[in-house]
Amino acid sequence: MKSTIERRDNTRLLKKFQATIKIPRADAEIDGVTENLSQGGAFISSRYLPFFQENDEAIVQLFLPPEMTGQQSTLILNGPAVVKRIDKERYGIAVQFKKALKAFEASM
Repeated sequence: MKSTIERRDNTRLLKKFQATIKIPRADAEIDGVTENLSQGGAFISSRYLPFFQENDEAIVQLFLPPEMTGQQSTLILNGPAVVKRIDKERYGIAVQFKKALKAFEASM
C-alpha cells in the first residue's frame, strides 16, 4: 500500500464558510463554499466555474459567522490569492493565498 505524503505547510480546517472569488482579469465573480481552509489557501466549491485559469490573480472573500468569531455579525475577510487548480470533477477551485489568512483585511 502506497502512503500519501502531506505537502501542505498549514493545517487544514474542514469547515464550510460562504466565500466569493473575484477574478479581475475576467471581470468575473463566483460564490461558493469552502471545503477546506488553511492559513495558506482554500478549496472553494461552486456549481458555476467560469473561464477561470490557473495562475489567475484573485481576490477572495470569506464570510465567517458570528458563532465562529465571537462577533455580533458576520466577519468578512478579504485577501489576494492565485488560482492554483480548477477541479471540474469536484466543482471547485483551489486558491493559494498571497499572504497568510490571519493577515487578510477584516470588515463587517
